[in-house]
Amino acid sequence: MVALPLAPVKKHATLSDQAYQIIRNAIVINELKPQEPLIEERLSETLSISRTPLRTALHRLVDEGLVEVSGKNLVVSRMTQADVAAVQSVRLRLELLVMEELQNCVTPALLTKLRTTIQRQAQLSMDTADFVQYIHLDCQFHTTLAQATGNKYLHDLVGRINTHSNRCLMLSTTLHASRSPAIQEHTAILTALEREDYPQAVQAMQDHITAVSRRFISISIP
Repeated sequence: MVALPLAPVKKHATLSDQAYQIIRNAIVINELKPQEPLIEERLSETLSISRTPLRTALHRLVDEGLVEVSGKNLVVSRMTQADVAAVQSVRLRLELLVMEELQNCVTPALLTKLRTTIQRQAQLSMDTADFVQYIHLDCQFHTTLAQATGNKYLHDLVGRINTHSNRCLMLSTTLHASRSPAIQEHTAILTALEREDYPQAVQAMQDHITAVSRRFISISIP
């Protein structure tokens, strides 16, 4: 197991939640690679927490499909080409449902949040240190739209599927190349919403997810 770029958790917050977020982020950005074993003793030492909150965190990651059981061990879940296709298929349907439910829910505050997210993405230099922030902002754009629908179940599902989609992005060779077109596609969605042109907003979202799927063609996994 490689040395993990994980800092000890801070004691003022829930330990299991912090461990969950740290390990989850490491998986999404491919610091913890597919099929890499997650050894409790080593993780506990690295994160400076006991095994009880660590196990709670790992169980959450199993539930989300980011970690899987392999024999007697837990390992980072694999991501095959079939998995990538399945993720994008589900994501397309969820994101289009968001756009359908978003009608009459668009407010100036929502538009400001979306615009700020896009601007922050555009300002990133995209060196290694920016990868996590870029992924976070990309997910934030989509979960902000989902949250605005008022459908908490849809919001939860969109957050989960975007986690897997962004993991696909990090496993692929398309991160740098996809940045500019992704920002343009987000901007097209925002522009349609600003104009209250909901059919165009739906089309812009469909175009975006379809383009993301095309960019994953170069994903470098078995």
